[in-house]
Order: sequence, then structure tokens, then C-alpha cells
Amino acid sequence: MDSDTVSPDELAKVVAGLPVQVWNSPTAAELYGHTLNLVCRTRAGRTAGVWVVPLDDGGTAARRPFRLLPYAAPWSDPGLHPVDRHRAVHSMTQALMARVDSAELPMDPRFGEVAALSEAGAELLCRHTRILELREGRDPRTAYVATARNHIRAAARRHTVHNAPLDSFDFSRAVVGQPAPAVAARRRSGLRIGREEPALCLAATDPDGVCRGQVFVLLCDGAAVLMHSWFDRTGARGVPSLLVDEAITWAQRQPGTEVFDFEGSVLPSIDRFMTGFGAHARGYPQLRWIRSGRPGSDAGEFG
Repeated sequence: MDSDTVSPDELAKVVAGLPVQVWNSPTAAELYGHTLNLVCRTRAGRTAGVWVVPLDDGGTAARRPFRLLPYAAPWSDPGLHPVDRHRAVHSMTQALMARVDSAELPMDPRFGEVAALSEAGAELLCRHTRILELREGRDPRTAYVATARNHIRAAARRHTVHNAPLDSFDFSRAVVGQPAPAVAARRRSGLRIGREEPALCLAATDPDGVCRGQVFVLLCDGAAVLMHSWFDRTGARGVPSLLVDEAITWAQRQPGTEVFDFEGSVLPSIDRFMTGFGAHARGYPQLRWIRSGRPGSDAGEFG
């Protein structure tokens, strides 16, 4: 296995026809602007892996300046033998470490080559999301707790939920506590992704036509990901539950969509809200690495 970097134009040619995740697509390279585009090939020239790595700090740090896409895990060809998939991820990780001074990247819940990252010298932190499995012929509402169902009924009596244009989503209310550039970047990203991947904006309006909340959902890699949401805390109760319920119903109708990914939260109250829909915790690794001897390195350094 051999890994090297390619230009955005070369990346587009490499991934054409490959089932890479949206965060390893040319769109990801365009959104982040400054990326390290790694491609791993077998001796026979077959593409074994692809990794579009966002860069920060002038290109010295492999991390997302802003969370524009759900995850940042490498893609490896599922048709390869497990040994070769391991080698592909290991090769790309080594290539990454040879080109940056540090890395802080979230993998994804389906990422299975954790050992390859560890073998390359990365530290792996445990993060989690909340996942609701969508099974054909099964009503996902059967997994809801009574409180969630009550909130949905209460909100439905006073609100109407409808599809809204993606550009109507109010990112300034969804991205709280972030600087203006972060809000602007997420808006650009959401609208750009919506032109390439299936995406949904739902809005809940009251009888006066006032919007009381919205959700922004992205379909990618067999999952419907709850990317952004907001609701008016001065409005009637249950609006967040009503919007999520409608988003789950929509997701179940989408061909090939197997799970609804809440993206998780470190805030206990939000995590409890997600569990109310029957969403189970699903762990995934966060790659962390700092080059040994780098100024500012501490006991957490690896490599």
C-alpha cells in the first residue's frame, strides 16, 4: 500500500464512481478550502482508500476549523480483504502524520479500523452519538417514551410542520455561542451540500404563521444526520420533539437510510432528550496526535 496527496481536481477523478462518504468527497475539499487529500493505492494501482483531511493553523494541524460535515474518518474500499483495509488506513494515517504537526479528527460510528490508527501512533478518545435504527415495516414511534409522545401531540395541536427551502434555515439561531465566521461557514456549507446530497429543512409554524423552530437533516452514508436545529423557547412546549419526529418519519421513507443519527451531545439534558426517541449510544473514536518534540507538547503527545 502506498499513500500520497492529490489535488482537488485529481481527487474528483479518483472518487468518481466510488461510494465515499460526503466528508471524503470533492465537495468536502471545496467547503473546507484547505485540505490534505490523501489517496492510498495498491501495488496494482487500485484505489484502496481516500481521506480528505481538513487543515488549520496554516496547514500544520489536521482538524476542522468549523464543524461543516458530520465526521472526518477515512474511507477504505469495503471490497478489500480486512487485512488490506487495515493496511490502507494505516498507510494514510502515516502519510498524514508525516505532513502535519498535530491532528484532532472525529471518526464516525461505522468506522472499523481503529487498530490501524493506534498502530500508527494515534491516541484515541471515545466520543458518542445517539443512533435510532430505522427498520422497514417497523414504526419508529414504538421506541419513543411517553413524555416524547405527549410533547409531540401537544405541539401538533398548535403547530404545522412543513418542508422549507434550505436557504430559509436560520443558522444564526442554530449555531449558538460561535463567532460570526462560524455561522457564515455553516450556512455556506449547508446550502452547498444541499445541492449535492439529499437534505431536508423542516419548519414548525404557529397559527399566526410565526416560525417556532427548524431542523436541518443531511442524508449521507446510509444515515439521516441531524446537523442543526433550533426552537423558540418562548413558544409552546413540544416543538423540538415534533420536528424530530417529522424528520425521523421522513428519513424512514428514504431508500437506503438505515439509521437516524442525532450526532450526540455532551450536554446531559440534550442527551436525555435524544434517548426519549429510543436512540442508543454509539461510540466512535476521536483521533488525537501531537508530534513529539513539538513546542507546547505535553503528556498527551503521541508519535
